[in-house]
Amino acid sequence: MKGLLEKLWLVWAGLCFAIIFLLLYPLLFVFLYSHKTYRIAHFIRKIWGGLSAVLCFVLPVVRYETTLPKNQQLIFCPNHMSYIDILTCGSFLPGFNFFMGKIELSKIPLFGIWFGTLDIAVDRENARGSYRAFLQAAEQMDKIGANLIIYPEGRIPDDAPKLKFPFKVGAFRLAIEKQIPIVPVTLPDNLKRLDLDNFSGSPGIMRMFVHAPIETKGLSIEDIPMLQQKVYDVIYSQLKSLAVL
Repeated sequence: MKGLLEKLWLVWAGLCFAIIFLLLYPLLFVFLYSHKTYRIAHFIRKIWGGLSAVLCFVLPVVRYETTLPKNQQLIFCPNHMSYIDILTCGSFLPGFNFFMGKIELSKIPLFGIWFGTLDIAVDRENARGSYRAFLQAAEQMDKIGANLIIYPEGRIPDDAPKLKFPFKVGAFRLAIEKQIPIVPVTLPDNLKRLDLDNFSGSPGIMRMFVHAPIETKGLSIEDIPMLQQKVYDVIYSQLKSLAVL
Protein backbone atom coordinates (compact mmCIF):
# COMPACT_ATOMS: atom_id res chain seq x y z
CA MET A 1 0.00 0.00 0.00
CA LYS A 2 2.82 2.38 0.89
CA GLY A 3 4.46 1.75 -2.48
CA LEU A 4 1.23 2.51 -4.33
CA LEU A 5 0.70 5.77 -2.44
CA GLU A 6 4.29 6.72 -3.17
CA LYS A 7 3.80 6.16 -6.91
CA LEU A 8 0.53 8.12 -6.91
CA TRP A 9 2.25 11.00 -5.13
CA LEU A 10 5.05 11.00 -7.72
CA VAL A 11 2.53 11.20 -10.55
CA TRP A 12 0.69 14.02 -8.77
CA ALA A 13 3.94 15.89 -8.12
CA GLY A 14 5.00 15.54 -11.75
CA LEU A 15 1.64 16.85 -12.96
CA CYS A 16 1.76 19.83 -10.59
CA PHE A 17 5.29 20.68 -11.64
CA ALA A 18 4.50 20.43 -15.36
CA ILE A 19 1.09 22.13 -15.37
CA ILE A 20 2.25 25.13 -13.32
CA PHE A 21 5.27 25.49 -15.60
CA LEU A 22 3.06 25.40 -18.71
CA LEU A 23 0.70 27.99 -17.26
CA LEU A 24 3.61 30.30 -16.47
CA TYR A 25 5.47 29.61 -19.71
CA PRO A 26 3.99 32.56 -21.68
CA LEU A 27 5.23 34.93 -18.97
CA LEU A 28 8.66 33.31 -19.00
CA PHE A 29 8.79 33.64 -22.77
CA VAL A 30 8.17 37.39 -22.43
CA PHE A 31 10.45 38.13 -19.50
CA LEU A 32 13.37 35.97 -20.66
CA TYR A 33 13.47 37.88 -23.94
CA SER A 34 15.70 40.62 -22.49
CA HIS A 35 18.30 40.60 -19.72
CA LYS A 36 16.59 43.73 -18.37
CA THR A 37 13.64 41.61 -17.23
CA TYR A 38 15.52 38.51 -16.05
CA ARG A 39 14.84 39.50 -12.45
CA ILE A 40 11.10 39.21 -13.11
CA ALA A 41 11.63 35.82 -14.77
CA HIS A 42 13.50 34.64 -11.68
CA PHE A 43 10.60 35.80 -9.49
CA ILE A 44 8.27 33.73 -11.69
CA ARG A 45 10.61 30.76 -11.12
CA LYS A 46 10.17 31.25 -7.39
CA ILE A 47 6.39 31.25 -7.82
CA TRP A 48 6.61 28.06 -9.89
CA GLY A 49 8.65 26.27 -7.23
CA GLY A 50 6.65 27.63 -4.32
CA LEU A 51 3.29 26.60 -5.78
CA SER A 52 4.64 23.18 -6.74
CA ALA A 53 5.89 22.61 -3.19
CA VAL A 54 2.58 23.65 -1.61
CA LEU A 55 0.46 21.50 -3.92
CA CYS A 56 2.76 18.51 -3.38
CA PHE A 57 2.64 18.87 0.43
CA VAL A 58 6.34 19.64 0.64
CA LEU A 59 7.31 22.11 3.35
CA PRO A 60 10.50 24.10 2.65
CA VAL A 61 12.39 25.13 5.80
CA VAL A 62 15.33 27.49 5.24
CA ARG A 63 17.80 28.02 8.07
CA TYR A 64 20.57 30.60 7.97
CA GLU A 65 23.78 30.28 9.93
CA THR A 66 24.22 34.04 9.70
CA THR A 67 22.75 37.04 7.90
CA LEU A 68 24.02 37.14 4.34
CA PRO A 69 25.73 40.36 3.25
CA LYS A 70 23.61 42.86 1.36
CA ASN A 71 24.77 44.44 -1.90
CA GLN A 72 27.31 41.65 -2.31
CA GLN A 73 27.28 39.08 -5.08
CA LEU A 74 27.65 35.49 -3.93
CA ILE A 75 28.27 32.04 -5.34
CA PHE A 76 26.00 29.44 -3.74
CA CYS A 77 27.43 25.90 -3.66
CA PRO A 78 24.84 23.29 -2.61
CA ASN A 79 25.30 19.55 -2.40
CA HIS A 80 23.48 17.61 -5.12
CA MET A 81 21.46 14.46 -4.41
CA SER A 82 18.15 14.82 -6.29
CA TYR A 83 16.58 16.46 -9.31
CA ILE A 84 14.39 18.41 -6.92
CA ASP A 85 17.53 20.31 -5.84
CA ILE A 86 16.99 22.62 -8.83
CA LEU A 87 13.50 23.56 -7.69
CA THR A 88 14.68 23.94 -4.09
CA CYS A 89 17.58 26.25 -4.87
CA GLY A 90 15.86 28.19 -7.64
CA SER A 91 12.85 28.93 -5.48
CA PHE A 92 14.10 29.25 -1.92
CA LEU A 93 17.63 30.62 -1.97
CA PRO A 94 17.49 34.35 -1.28
CA GLY A 95 18.09 37.08 -3.82
CA PHE A 96 18.30 37.23 -7.60
CA ASN A 97 20.11 34.13 -8.83
CA PHE A 98 20.96 32.15 -11.92
CA PHE A 99 22.20 28.59 -12.45
CA MET A 100 25.03 26.87 -14.15
CA GLY A 101 23.57 23.50 -15.11
CA LYS A 102 24.57 20.49 -17.17
CA ILE A 103 24.00 20.86 -20.89
CA GLU A 104 21.46 18.02 -20.95
CA LEU A 105 18.96 20.26 -19.13
CA SER A 106 19.04 22.76 -21.98
CA LYS A 107 17.79 20.05 -24.35
CA ILE A 108 14.59 19.34 -22.42
CA PRO A 109 11.63 20.67 -24.45
CA LEU A 110 10.29 23.99 -23.11
CA PHE A 111 12.42 23.74 -19.94
CA GLY A 112 15.42 24.65 -22.06
CA ILE A 113 14.09 28.22 -22.28
CA TRP A 114 16.10 29.01 -19.16
CA PHE A 115 19.40 28.25 -20.88
CA GLY A 116 20.91 30.73 -23.27
CA THR A 117 18.88 33.38 -21.45
CA LEU A 118 19.15 33.60 -17.65
CA ASP A 119 20.95 30.31 -16.93
CA ILE A 120 24.19 28.96 -18.40
CA ALA A 121 24.56 25.42 -19.75
CA VAL A 122 27.91 23.71 -19.24
CA ASP A 123 29.25 20.63 -20.99
CA ARG A 124 31.56 19.14 -18.39
CA GLU A 125 32.80 16.52 -20.85
CA ASN A 126 34.23 19.23 -23.09
CA ALA A 127 37.07 21.20 -21.49
CA ARG A 128 36.92 24.04 -23.99
CA GLY A 129 33.13 24.28 -23.81
CA SER A 130 33.25 24.21 -20.03
CA TYR A 131 35.79 27.04 -19.99
CA ARG A 132 33.58 29.12 -22.30
CA ALA A 133 30.59 28.50 -20.05
CA PHE A 134 32.44 29.87 -17.02
CA LEU A 135 33.46 32.94 -19.01
CA GLN A 136 29.78 33.42 -19.85
CA ALA A 137 28.86 33.00 -16.18
CA ALA A 138 31.35 35.70 -15.18
CA GLU A 139 29.94 38.02 -17.84
CA GLN A 140 26.39 37.23 -16.75
CA MET A 141 27.18 38.15 -13.16
CA ASP A 142 28.58 41.49 -14.28
CA LYS A 143 25.74 42.12 -16.73
CA ILE A 144 22.70 41.41 -14.56
CA GLY A 145 24.14 41.66 -11.04
CA ALA A 146 22.86 38.25 -9.96
CA ASN A 147 24.28 35.57 -7.67
CA LEU A 148 25.38 32.25 -9.15
CA ILE A 149 24.10 28.83 -8.05
CA ILE A 150 26.38 25.95 -9.01
CA TYR A 151 26.55 22.37 -7.77
CA PRO A 152 30.27 21.77 -7.17
CA GLU A 153 29.90 17.99 -7.47
CA GLY A 154 28.99 18.52 -11.13
CA ARG A 155 26.18 15.98 -11.11
CA ILE A 156 24.20 13.77 -8.74
CA PRO A 157 26.64 11.15 -7.39
CA ASP A 158 25.80 7.51 -8.07
CA ASP A 159 26.01 6.84 -4.33
CA ALA A 160 24.07 9.93 -3.19
CA PRO A 161 23.58 11.22 -0.53
CA LYS A 162 27.35 10.75 -0.18
CA LEU A 163 29.31 13.75 -1.42
CA LYS A 164 31.40 13.47 -4.56
CA PHE A 165 34.88 14.85 -3.86
CA PRO A 166 37.06 16.49 -5.03
CA PHE A 167 34.64 19.12 -6.24
CA LYS A 168 34.82 20.60 -9.71
CA VAL A 169 37.19 23.55 -9.88
CA GLY A 170 35.05 26.07 -11.79
CA ALA A 171 33.01 27.63 -8.99
CA PHE A 172 36.08 28.12 -6.81
CA ARG A 173 38.19 29.60 -9.59
CA LEU A 174 35.40 32.02 -10.46
CA ALA A 175 34.92 33.06 -6.83
CA ILE A 176 38.64 33.74 -6.43
CA GLU A 177 38.95 35.58 -9.73
CA LYS A 178 36.02 37.82 -8.83
CA GLN A 179 37.04 37.96 -5.13
CA ILE A 180 33.50 37.20 -3.96
CA PRO A 181 32.33 34.90 -1.16
CA ILE A 182 31.23 31.30 -1.60
CA VAL A 183 28.20 30.20 0.42
CA PRO A 184 27.97 26.44 1.17
CA VAL A 185 24.40 25.14 1.17
CA THR A 186 23.31 21.80 2.65
CA LEU A 187 20.24 19.97 1.33
CA PRO A 188 19.71 16.94 3.60
CA ASP A 189 16.17 15.81 2.74
CA ASN A 190 15.84 16.07 -1.03
CA LEU A 191 16.62 12.44 -1.86
CA LYS A 192 13.74 11.41 0.41
CA ARG A 193 11.45 13.86 -1.35
CA LEU A 194 12.40 12.69 -4.85
CA ASP A 195 14.58 9.78 -5.99
CA LEU A 196 13.92 9.36 -9.71
CA ASP A 197 16.44 6.54 -10.12
CA ASN A 198 14.34 4.37 -7.83
CA PHE A 199 11.05 6.07 -8.74
CA SER A 200 10.36 6.91 -5.12
CA GLY A 201 9.53 10.00 -3.14
CA SER A 202 7.24 11.42 -0.51
CA PRO A 203 5.81 14.66 0.87
CA GLY A 204 7.40 16.14 3.96
CA ILE A 205 9.90 18.69 5.20
CA MET A 206 12.58 19.89 2.80
CA ARG A 207 15.29 21.61 4.81
CA MET A 208 17.91 23.94 3.43
CA PHE A 209 20.87 25.08 5.54
CA VAL A 210 22.49 28.25 4.21
CA HIS A 211 25.90 28.47 5.84
CA ALA A 212 28.12 31.44 6.55
CA PRO A 213 29.90 32.87 3.49
CA ILE A 214 33.53 31.88 3.01
CA GLU A 215 35.60 34.89 1.97
CA THR A 216 37.95 34.71 -1.01
CA LYS A 217 39.56 38.14 -0.74
CA GLY A 218 43.30 37.82 -0.97
CA LEU A 219 43.16 34.23 -2.23
CA SER A 220 44.86 33.12 -5.43
CA ILE A 221 44.33 30.23 -7.83
CA GLU A 222 46.78 28.17 -5.75
CA ASP A 223 44.25 28.32 -2.90
CA ILE A 224 41.52 26.47 -4.83
CA PRO A 225 42.14 23.07 -3.12
CA MET A 226 41.94 24.72 0.30
CA LEU A 227 38.69 26.47 -0.64
CA GLN A 228 37.21 23.25 -2.01
CA GLN A 229 38.07 21.48 1.23
CA LYS A 230 36.47 24.22 3.34
CA VAL A 231 33.18 24.01 1.45
CA TYR A 232 33.24 20.21 1.57
CA ASP A 233 33.91 20.19 5.32
CA VAL A 234 30.98 22.52 6.05
CA ILE A 235 28.47 20.49 4.02
CA TYR A 236 29.84 17.13 5.19
CA SER A 237 29.66 18.17 8.85
CA GLN A 238 26.04 19.28 8.49
CA LEU A 239 24.99 16.07 6.72
CA LYS A 240 26.86 14.03 9.33
CA SER A 241 25.22 15.86 12.23
CA LEU A 242 21.79 15.10 10.74
CA ALA A 243 22.67 11.40 10.32
CA VAL A 244 22.26 11.65 6.54
CA LEU A 245 25.70 10.07 6.02
